[in-house]
Amino acid sequence: MKDKKDLKTRTKSEHYLLMSAGIVGIFTAVIFFVMLSRGIVNAVVTSRISSQYQDKELEVLKTDLNYKTLDFIGGVIKNTNGYVITTDNIKKYNQLEDYIQARKDRNKEVSALFDGKNNYKDDVTSDKINDLDKTLLKEKNQDVYQKLRNRLDTIQIWYEQTQDGEKYLDKTWQQYNSDNGSLSFKKISMVNTYYKLIKNKTVKKRWETPVNQMDQYFANHQGESSRVAAVKQELQALRNAPLTEKYTPANVDIVSGMNFSSGAADKLTQAGITGKYALYYDSSTNNLALMTKVSGKYVAEDGYISVVSSQVAAGKYTIKKLVSASSSDAIITDSSNSNFGQYVPDATESDLAELDVTSPENTTADFSTATPVFWFKNNSDLNKSIYFTNSSTLGFIYAGGTSYDEGMQISSSDLSTLMSKISSGITFYVN
Repeated sequence: MKDKKDLKTRTKSEHYLLMSAGIVGIFTAVIFFVMLSRGIVNAVVTSRISSQYQDKELEVLKTDLNYKTLDFIGGVIKNTNGYVITTDNIKKYNQLEDYIQARKDRNKEVSALFDGKNNYKDDVTSDKINDLDKTLLKEKNQDVYQKLRNRLDTIQIWYEQTQDGEKYLDKTWQQYNSDNGSLSFKKISMVNTYYKLIKNKTVKKRWETPVNQMDQYFANHQGESSRVAAVKQELQALRNAPLTEKYTPANVDIVSGMNFSSGAADKLTQAGITGKYALYYDSSTNNLALMTKVSGKYVAEDGYISVVSSQVAAGKYTIKKLVSASSSDAIITDSSNSNFGQYVPDATESDLAELDVTSPENTTADFSTATPVFWFKNNSDLNKSIYFTNSSTLGFIYAGGTSYDEGMQISSSDLSTLMSKISSGITFYVN
């Protein structure tokens, strides 16, 4: 029989051994649980990061991101010093954060151009708009890009119409100072319309006093348009002339001008055009005019232009840009491209590649057949022109000796005059 002391010692040893084995088992279980939990956590993190992409392979972020989830992941990474989240997931998360920050920065840059809801800031320039236009192309989500591009388009239209408005006001103000009587009904209407179109507080403040001065003078010295007054005078002469006396017809220019305006007003109304201005071409009379809406009716702002040649199809277009092109400016002409019709200043091959244009080089002078882009360096006649477009067609109003499909030729002097009076964004209607 074994000694009771030996038995007692063995029992105590077994007890410690079992206790140690239990501790090791618990420790192993804890490690296993931690590793299992870490694996589950990282699998969830991987899934949540991937779910922020519309197309992971092309690195296209979703339009609406789940910022709560991303903030939680970022908090876990920060609070656990990277021990729970794997290095690979941390890298993916940081890359995603960079993309999101870049999107926020682009949005911030566009917002920085606005001075309230209805004006642009003083530091906005054409170069700044063009540079930002290129920056926005880095946004791969088309919905987000389009929203930002629409806001930038708003700034561009405001900027261009303000520039055009200031040119008209300056010209009219100088004429007024030289000859107060030059301030006709139509001119004062244009002055007030352009003043309302100005979308910069500083520019508007600068013209407040001159516009008020012209308004005051006109109210005190000029009751109606000189052209309308002349028509009334001619009609009154006809009404008072004896039947035995030969009547001298009214001035042809006045009568034809009034008839043209009246017909144009009907056509523009029927086409659903309601803007203050519209560029109108009547193919039956071969006349082109900038129409201004006065008291609910469209009238020819400064007479009308005789068109040399037109191959523009009937329909409604938008004046896209008053072109003063450099040799490297281009327009995307591939109708299958979602950027069809986009004007690309100082275009490079990489710029066009970002717009899904490949093999852009060509020497085609005819913009209606050039593809996938039209280069202004191939046709100097269009370097100074008016570019218009709709969803399926692009064309130009220009001075030159060659006719093109969707092209309209006018004299060089008429082109210069017209470009000084119109702005991008107005409707061009061909009847």
